[in-house]
Amino acid sequence: MASITINTNLASLTAQHNLSSATTGMNTAMERLTTGYRINSGKDDAAGSAVSTIMEAQISGYDVAEANATMGLSLLDTAEGVLDIVGDYLQRIRDLTEQAANGTYGTSSMNAIKTEVLQRMEEINRLCTVIDFNGIKLLDGTSTAATSKNGVNLQVSNNSGKNNIINLKYTIFEAATITALLISGNSNSKHEGETGINKAWYERDDKNNTAALESRIEGTKTTYEGREYDYKSKGYTAIKDEKYDWQDIRSTSENKSCITAICDAVYTDDATAREFLSFIDDAIENVSSRTALIGAYMNRVESAVDAISVQKENIVSANSSIKDADVATESSNYIKYQILQQSSATLLATANQTPSIALNLI
Repeated sequence: MASITINTNLASLTAQHNLSSATTGMNTAMERLTTGYRINSGKDDAAGSAVSTIMEAQISGYDVAEANATMGLSLLDTAEGVLDIVGDYLQRIRDLTEQAANGTYGTSSMNAIKTEVLQRMEEINRLCTVIDFNGIKLLDGTSTAATSKNGVNLQVSNNSGKNNIINLKYTIFEAATITALLISGNSNSKHEGETGINKAWYERDDKNNTAALESRIEGTKTTYEGREYDYKSKGYTAIKDEKYDWQDIRSTSENKSCITAICDAVYTDDATAREFLSFIDDAIENVSSRTALIGAYMNRVESAVDAISVQKENIVSANSSIKDADVATESSNYIKYQILQQSSATLLATANQTPSIALNLI
């Protein structure tokens, strides 16, 4: 038989406990509904919180990797845009050179051709010198990517190791100036060491011998395939003259650009212009190869971006299933605990009045 006591009110204690539990449950449901997360602290789910933290680090890493790949695409796009212009200029130079090789142009016409070619060569050099991306010189050959022959590494994944990078080959970033394309970077031209003014760029390693160019530049008399090229009497030694600087550095006031030397040697005779076509073809092929390589890299990097998006989406989905709150469930819990809280409060008030019955017994 239940007793009536004053000092200990079990009914009140029970109602208080249930009120506290209902209030805690309602507060938890309210927190989850307002934050959208099932796990808001380690006490909610210690193991789930640890897993979710790791996944969130991966998601953040994928965001950075995607930004890295996108920046790499911008770099490639910038280089390609300049190379397209260089290619157009080289094609125009080739057209002019083919005109000069016709033999129907007088001195004034050849000078006009030489003037346009010289200006286009100067503009190619200017573009390759000034173009940069985020402080990296792309086409003047001075960047670390070109000089170290390590290229540019794009970090396109979360982890370390070579499988998580895409290496952009250093050849993309080699100098695309006229001197580099026609002389030092021309695989078919013979040239001496990397220093010195007398660069024998006009001598060919392949079958396209340049007898006329060589004779004109060296100021000699040469016979090739039954035709005599006699420039000895003219004393023309353009490239050997130290006023020309083959690297286009112009470190002293009397130095003239190697571009000037090339134009002086080529655009005065149809034979020399004809032989110069093979050099321009090599330069166009160089630019074309770089453009093709850039295009291939752009496709690869775009695929990497797509892969990153898929991987990030999968991790986000997994993290959501662990951390995110089920709004329907939490809404139901909130209503349940709200009702329990209100009923517990009402019953607590009733339980607190129970000891007053003892007054009727006194």
